[in-house]
Amino acid sequence: MSLGEKNIRNFFIYIFPKFVGYGVQFVTLPILTRILSPADFGVVTMTMLFATLGASVLTLGITSAAQRYYFEYKPGGDGLNALVFSSQLFLYLMLAVSSAAAFFFKDRVALLITGDAKYGTAVFLMFIAGYLGQVINFYLYMYQNMEKASWHSAFNISRSVLTGALSLLLVWHFRMSYMGMIWASLAATAAVCLAMFVLFNRGFTFRLSFRVLIDNIKFGLQIVPKSLTGFINLYFDKYMINNMLSLSAVGVYNIGQSVGNLAFFLMSAIWSSFQPVYYRDVFDRGAEASGNVGRIFTIFAYISLAPLLVLILFAGEALSVIAPPAYYGALDVIIIISAGVATQTFGMYVGVQYAYTKKAYWLFPITVAGTIVNVIANVILIPRLGLTGGAVSSALSTAAFNVIAIAIGQRIYRIGYEWKPIAVLYALIALAIPSALYVRTDAFPFAVVYGIKLSLIAFYLFAGIKTRIITETSIKKVAGSLFNYRRKEA
Repeated sequence: MSLGEKNIRNFFIYIFPKFVGYGVQFVTLPILTRILSPADFGVVTMTMLFATLGASVLTLGITSAAQRYYFEYKPGGDGLNALVFSSQLFLYLMLAVSSAAAFFFKDRVALLITGDAKYGTAVFLMFIAGYLGQVINFYLYMYQNMEKASWHSAFNISRSVLTGALSLLLVWHFRMSYMGMIWASLAATAAVCLAMFVLFNRGFTFRLSFRVLIDNIKFGLQIVPKSLTGFINLYFDKYMINNMLSLSAVGVYNIGQSVGNLAFFLMSAIWSSFQPVYYRDVFDRGAEASGNVGRIFTIFAYISLAPLLVLILFAGEALSVIAPPAYYGALDVIIIISAGVATQTFGMYVGVQYAYTKKAYWLFPITVAGTIVNVIANVILIPRLGLTGGAVSSALSTAAFNVIAIAIGQRIYRIGYEWKPIAVLYALIALAIPSALYVRTDAFPFAVVYGIKLSLIAFYLFAGIKTRIITETSIKKVAGSLFNYRRKEA
């Protein structure tokens, strides 16, 4: 099985919302960073992390589990109807229960994560927004598995535009400070979730099955430890920065982390197009799919690492546009975090190895190992290097998790990776990182700086040609997927 024109077309449909989302951020961030202080962004960051990770734990991993079990049921059958309805019932019941608990403990949580109980309301509202975001992810995974890229794209775009527009309205016009961003996130997420609930369920029959739900939860519980350790990985550095430096430092760090993770979100969009092909090939052919999915990985890695390379090389230019000088301390954070993001091509791809073999329990010791690396690195590096130490710790823990996940994943289901071209791609990323860190226009001539950047991009394009990813056939295939849309759909 290989990528057809439909998959290539879906790639552009999946990735388009990310560009819209970045466009919205490109418009809103320069305004918001000039109205809100770094400390305001620090409050939003701390509440958002607690909400997202707390919700991912409380949903018991059922969102990701449903994505795996989708491929065991036939479309239109009772099994799939039971999976869809039972999963939603569980998610919404847990929303009611956990929201009540979050309201009761909001001040204590605020005191714990920010150092001040006055942010309790912000914690509560952001928790609801974060939980609804998990529900939205459930619908998006289902649309992704069903290869309904247009719906997937439409809802993502709607959420990005609504969040951006409401943030500007509430922060700029109504002067609601950081609470404007929190209310905007909640309102946009709730509106999109409601729309998805109504439209998604039109194609399914309501059927409750406790057996299907329990199977889903059993697999999901194997993923929960990853969420718990993920909470530490994403929160511990900010907790230390807040306690050792300030909420303002957290805000600057978060801006750097957000920009550094742009490539990861693009990577996720690209993966949305590759994932159904990859999963279906493995589930249909088992071990015989090894070589083919290895080739697909090379293509996936090449496309995914391209925007990452550009981000690393032009991080300084991007930061100068979206934020005033008070946030320029985030530059090294962007570049270093991007190094860890580069390994996430493997992090996404290994998921099927554990899902197919039903050995997701391996993720627990793997994430524990990554968390240990994260905690030790943060304890050592943040007191010495500040924000840069947090970024290095994040990159190290991400890389550690992915390396271990690859090693174990290859033992339970072997993927025939094309290591030579992969090594070339990562070598170019490795060259770009020190170039971006040390070769800057304030120390080197303009021609030297941009000569190095353009040379690395040229070498990357040459690598695509050399590995036969960029060929006349592939170019025609991409063009055909875009310009023959109506004919192909007919």
